Amino acid sequence: MGNQTAQITSDIDPILLQRASRILKTLGHPTRLAIIDVLSEGELNVTEIQHAIDEPQAITSQHLRLMESRDILISRKEGVQVFYQLKDAFITKILGCIRTCGLG
Repeated sequence: MGNQTAQITSDIDPILLQRASRILKTLGHPTRLAIIDVLSEGELNVTEIQHAIDEPQAITSQHLRLMESRDILISRKEGVQVFYQLKDAFITKILGCIRTCGLG
């Protein structure tokens, strides 16, 4: 046998890998994961999210804006209230994996 090296390549589109990497990096914070968990039930306004995750409004808003800028959430304004929802349902699959694995 010679020095044959098997070439292994990924079947996943490199653009998809980059997007997934960016999303996973963004979700790498407990508060952001809690927000995703709350929003997996549907659209909520900032105050509802803040109360559900038990964080100050300023911190909640900061996390929401970051996740919106990274294409994880979308928002809409209704008067003075801002409502957020998940941009893609696949984000909830990440939470499903966390729940299933138990990580412990």
